[in-house]
Amino acid sequence: MKDSEVWRRWNAWRYVLHAVTEVAPEVFEDLARLVPVYREAAPHMDRPGWYVYDWESLEEALEALTGVPGYEEPLAKIRDFREALLAWGRRWNLAHPEPLGWAMENLRVWAKAPELAGKPVVYTGPVVVIPPPPPFRVPEFDPPIYGGEKTGSWAKVEERLRQAFESWLREYRALYEEWALPHRELLKHARWWVAHKVKGWSLRTLARRARLEGLVDNEGRVLIEEAAPSAVAKAIASWIRCWAGANLSLCVLSLMFT
Repeated sequence: MKDSEVWRRWNAWRYVLHAVTEVAPEVFEDLARLVPVYREAAPHMDRPGWYVYDWESLEEALEALTGVPGYEEPLAKIRDFREALLAWGRRWNLAHPEPLGWAMENLRVWAKAPELAGKPVVYTGPVVVIPPPPPFRVPEFDPPIYGGEKTGSWAKVEERLRQAFESWLREYRALYEEWALPHRELLKHARWWVAHKVKGWSLRTLARRARLEGLVDNEGRVLIEEAAPSAVAKAIASWIRCWAGANLSLCVLSLMFT
C-alpha cells in the first residue's frame, strides 16, 4: 500500500478515536480494568533486543519469545496482557491495531499515574492542515496632511480600511468554510459509527439517546446529529471502506452526499 494510503487510513482511525473520547467514556472505564494486567507485563516488554510500544511490536515480541528457553515467564505475562487487550477491543468493536495501540498508550500512563485511570490522556485528534489566510490588500489612500481638506480625513481613511478588512474577512471565512465542510462531515460520521458500533445504539435512536445522555458540546449542541437511518447506515458503510485502504478524499466525497 502506498504511503499516502497508509496515512489516510491512519488518519481515518484518528477521527474515530477522537469520537470515542467525546461520546463513549465507558470504553475508558472498561480499559482501566486492565491496568493490573498491564503492570504485570510491563517489566517484560522493555528488554534488550525489543521494546513493546504498540500492537504490532507486541505481536513481534511474542513471536520472538515463543520457544526461547528461559523466557517462559515473560512470554506468559505478555501473552496474558495481549489476550486481555484483544478481548477489550472485541467487546467494543475496536479490535484493530490503531485503537489497540492507542489503548496501550493510555495504559502506559495510567500504570504510572493511577489517579488518571479511566480518563483519556492521549490526544487522538485527526491531523488537519488549516489553509493559510488570503493576503490582505491595503487600499490606497492619501493620509491627511496638516489637516487639509484636499488630502481627505482620518475618518475617510478609517472607513476605507474597515471596508477592506471586512472584504478580506468575508473572503477568508468563505475559504475556511469550504475547507472545513468535509472535515466536519468526517467527524460527524465517525460519531455515528462510534454510537452505533461501540455503544450499540440503534440507527433510529442515535440523536435521541445522545440528547438523553447529555452528549452535547460547549454550546449545547447534541454531538451526534440526527439523520435518516438509511443515511446513517450508508455513512457507516462508507467509513468502513475508508479503513479498508480506500482513498480518504474519495471517502470524504461519498460521506458528504449521504
